[in-house]
Amino acid sequence: MVERLNYDEFVMEDLKNVYKGFINDFLRSILVPNSRLYVRVNTLKINVEKILAELNFLERDEDFEEALFVKLKGPNKIEEHETKVIVDKHTAESVIMGADVYRPGIKKVLGNGKYVNVVSENGVIVGEGELVNKGNLVVRVLNPLYSAPKFADLEYVKDGSLILQGKASMYVAHLLDPKPNEKIIDMTAYPGGKLTHIYQLEPRSKVIGFDHTRKKVDELREKVKKMKMNIEVYLADSRYLYEDFGLRDVDKVIIDPPCSALGIRPKVYDRKTKEDIINFHNYQRQFINSAYKILKKNGILVYSTCTVTTWENEKVIDDERFEVEDIIRFHPNIHDMTGFFIAKLIKRK
Repeated sequence: MVERLNYDEFVMEDLKNVYKGFINDFLRSILVPNSRLYVRVNTLKINVEKILAELNFLERDEDFEEALFVKLKGPNKIEEHETKVIVDKHTAESVIMGADVYRPGIKKVLGNGKYVNVVSENGVIVGEGELVNKGNLVVRVLNPLYSAPKFADLEYVKDGSLILQGKASMYVAHLLDPKPNEKIIDMTAYPGGKLTHIYQLEPRSKVIGFDHTRKKVDELREKVKKMKMNIEVYLADSRYLYEDFGLRDVDKVIIDPPCSALGIRPKVYDRKTKEDIINFHNYQRQFINSAYKILKKNGILVYSTCTVTTWENEKVIDDERFEVEDIIRFHPNIHDMTGFFIAKLIKRK
């Protein structure tokens, strides 16, 4: 199975620095999903007890009151069909967890039978379903490799009472520890999990989110409105907030920059090179520089990624302008969660 992962010598050396003799355990772990699928209860809008009473398949998390989860079932036995629907990587990894197949994710359809297998481009069968071809919907998935409730169909998700968010990601807002009247900037706010979690923990703080894509900003504004949260969202390149918005003396900043996503699971396949990692590293450093400019002295920066390389984590935050107060790492082969890195930094001067 590990053959589905194609990492060059530079990437493998970095991973071995992190995982030592457990490197193969890590590589195997990212091919399968987390055993738990999490949602966060928007406690500003609905009571946790009400959600548990109405959605009795959910269980309480051991650490966070607002976190609930369902255990995935699988791997399920998949019947093979003559007709194959070949899909892209992103679609295949979604179908593994039960998502339906929509037209943008289709590469080709081989055959015309009613019942089909959904197959990744590298030949991994990720589920079976019914070929419907209605509008944008191509395959209604009936039996994915791993199964869980379709949260996206729940009214509580649609109305902003529940938010799909991994547990590792929930640590970010708690580590940031928002306080009343603090100005808090989310430099990479989309899709809004951490942004809205911060506000939920402390609605008296002034929370502002930025993203560089108009569509994402529009979606974020709609989401916070639906969740009844007083959060400002702006279109901007967050590398230039000091220059373009005149931001300064900010109390706290979070950065979750684009990364190699090596901690995301499950993967039907993955390829990464030295060039990929170094490009991400250089890009991530630009956000650190921007955060330094807008933070006040002793202001707090929480930096997080869903990857596990030192080049995108420890070597990004290795900066004499900041003091490292805390680092949290989650390893999929140890913690049964997304591979995740979180660091809390304090601006020195």
